[in-house]
Amino acid sequence: MAASCQEHLLPKPSRLSRLFIIPASPTHAENDGDVGINSDAALAVQTTVSNIATMGSLPTLDPPAQYTHSHPVPPPGIYTPAVTFFDPATDTLLPTEQSQYYSYLASTGLTGLVILGTNAETFLLTREERATLLKLARQSVPAEYPIIAGVGGHSTAQVLEYIADAAAAGANYVLVLPAAYFGKQTTPSVVHNFYTAVAKASPLPILIYNFPAVCNGLDLDSDVITQLAQENPNIVGVKLTCGSVGKITRLAATFQPERFAVFGGQSDFLVGGLAAGSAGCIAAFGNIFPKTVVKVFNLYKIGKHDQALALQRMSAHAENPTKAGIATTKYAVSQYSAKAAGIQGDLEAMLRPRQPYEEPSDAVKKKIREVMTPVAEIEKTL
Repeated sequence: MAASCQEHLLPKPSRLSRLFIIPASPTHAENDGDVGINSDAALAVQTTVSNIATMGSLPTLDPPAQYTHSHPVPPPGIYTPAVTFFDPATDTLLPTEQSQYYSYLASTGLTGLVILGTNAETFLLTREERATLLKLARQSVPAEYPIIAGVGGHSTAQVLEYIADAAAAGANYVLVLPAAYFGKQTTPSVVHNFYTAVAKASPLPILIYNFPAVCNGLDLDSDVITQLAQENPNIVGVKLTCGSVGKITRLAATFQPERFAVFGGQSDFLVGGLAAGSAGCIAAFGNIFPKTVVKVFNLYKIGKHDQALALQRMSAHAENPTKAGIATTKYAVSQYSAKAAGIQGDLEAMLRPRQPYEEPSDAVKKKIREVMTPVAEIEKTL
């Protein structure tokens, strides 16, 4: 989804450099819009990379508490909805490369993975392909590593089938879009009845997925989400791709974190979301620069809010192209994280969108590389 505007949040080099300096301590040595980065970023990145490289290891954060609620809540942190690799000749899955990619993402500090999210092109996959990816993911990451399975479908029956497949594959949670194919007929009672039926039948805890752009504009407000969670103990969280920090604030004020986890749907408002009480984010940008997004989260959690904000301001420019859709995100993965994962072959070809969708133009690819280069340099130091 193309962003309506691009905010120029990058601070001046002197400001950025100052914010990233952390004193040593005895214990811790399809949119052709403007996605270019301004010249300040080029001037700032050398100092920024140098300062990040000298930070030393961040203090280890305490592991999430063992919640006593009868339905486990996803641990707080950063999750990413992993993209899907396809054979360019046969338009079929590439299990070896896919497994390698899942393993890499799980090694970067991400708290967990979303398998079959929007960025997996889930609605372009067969049921068998969905199940295959879930099984691959479970086999490719540590046994206790959290997996959230996307189970979006157009009917209650479809969604329950996908949930059964997710449970069989060893997923820990499911992420459920509203069934909103018939937009005008998706009334409040339809939404309520859908989530109630799914929650009662699901063997896995549920996160509501609010993404108006792929649901005919259906936007679940905080009152609806609150009611659904209060009536259904099996609903334990939400992903807000609507981008509303107001919803984060209201939901975090309503629920204790051990009862209900509120995740932002992008990482460019992660700091604001954390300040409002979010558990973290589930962000496509984590496909490209996972360590950078994790760094923002960790800096914030150890109280280094200025440094977290400065890094988010830089990475927000690099994240902007991912809002144009899956094609730009997958191209960026081919240029950065797929290489970092050591995957061999024609990465651009393997990471084209599935047919009938098209890859970005050469001009857009160039802009993506320009805007992401500064953050790519930071990612290398982490």
